[in-house]
Amino acid sequence: MKAAAPWTDLGGDIRVRQSVAFQMNSTVLFDREHAVLVDPGVLASELDDLARVVREAESAALTLVFTHAHWDHVLGLPWWPGADTLAHDRCAAALRSDAKRILREIETLATSHGESWTRGFVPFRPSREVSGLHFARLGPWRLVFRDAPGHCASQLTLHLPDRGVLIAADMLSDIEIPTLDGPCAPYLRTLRDLLPLAENGAIETLIPGHGSIAHGRDAVLGRLRRDLDYLERLEREVGKARRAGLSREGARERLSEMDTGGGKMEDSALEDHLQNVILAYDGLVSAGPGPRSRARRS
Repeated sequence: MKAAAPWTDLGGDIRVRQSVAFQMNSTVLFDREHAVLVDPGVLASELDDLARVVREAESAALTLVFTHAHWDHVLGLPWWPGADTLAHDRCAAALRSDAKRILREIETLATSHGESWTRGFVPFRPSREVSGLHFARLGPWRLVFRDAPGHCASQLTLHLPDRGVLIAADMLSDIEIPTLDGPCAPYLRTLRDLLPLAENGAIETLIPGHGSIAHGRDAVLGRLRRDLDYLERLEREVGKARRAGLSREGARERLSEMDTGGGKMEDSALEDHLQNVILAYDGLVSAGPGPRSRARRS
């Protein structure tokens, strides 16, 4: 029997469970009055474990929060069919358009981990749709949601100002570079809006969608500044390539060995970086392309 992925207890009734798939993090805010579960996933056995822990908490109410519409983040609803749900107001349309791929991806992933996926995937409309800057109180939890475009048009971050915790969706990972869904500018704005929060001590713990949790102001700032530096250099170098008369393919070749700030890139990171070059190039030519489809995970 496969060992369960580890839980991390952050104190204050906040716990994080990391999947063996893509090191994706699911966060649970426990309270007897109202529990909140963010991005439940990914494999069926892991969702079973999340369901067990949430059930044992015996909360009177539960809200599922989906930080964005990419397939690995939106699979958990069948485990809690009666729960309230919260996501970006663009999420429902994205799920409808991508439903077949979402099901195909999770069935393939489950098989690769020696499991099966039997609950299908049915697109859903969240019972609470938000965008922009949105404040919510669920039981004792004071939550601040912010639009976070750049990686996904339906992406939100979730800030717990009373706890100094930021759930960063698919950003600020220690195992992935920033991945674009269009021009650099929206992603840069998203990170720049978060930077003063971290500088002023409002974020002491950062939970990325994938990878390790960052503890402490310096660690949080390190991730923000590293990703800002990468995107700023990407936009700058792509601009230089265009001014030199290079095509998008020429820019891609020239920047294939650009330093991303994380040392030598693995093949998957290089693939992401090269796609970022194309998207950044197109974004400087026009208003930018629509969201891209990603083969391994979005």
